[in-house]
Amino acid sequence: MKTTLPTDCGNAPRIGVVTDVVTNWAKGDAEALAEWLTDDATWTLVGTTEHNGEDAALHVCPSDAATHLEVTSIITHGRLASCDGFLDTEKGRIGFSHAFRFASTSKTAKIKDVRSYCIDVPR
Repeated sequence: MKTTLPTDCGNAPRIGVVTDVVTNWAKGDAEALAEWLTDDATWTLVGTTEHNGEDAALHVCPSDAATHLEVTSIITHGRLASCDGFLDTEKGRIGFSHAFRFASTSKTAKIKDVRSYCIDVPR
């Protein structure tokens, strides 16, 4: 999978975490994604479903294999972070935005809540 990330990443430590999470989400690597979630995490796919607990990562990854991930922006502040961009698959393009809430402000804190907005984008 080709990956395009923002070039103005700055020095915020959470930018690396968000990059890792969104890349594993796009790859469909639920095991690696689950490593960043708390045991009681909630991941909401807005407009469709909400997944809770350790198995949330199994249900939130795109169903089609990604060929290109483009992250347009990553914003972090304290316990909060967000990112948005596009995911290309052989079936089409998905526009996404993820909003993250970490369990604490610690650099090693895991993610407690995620809200994902995903829409099919005409080409």
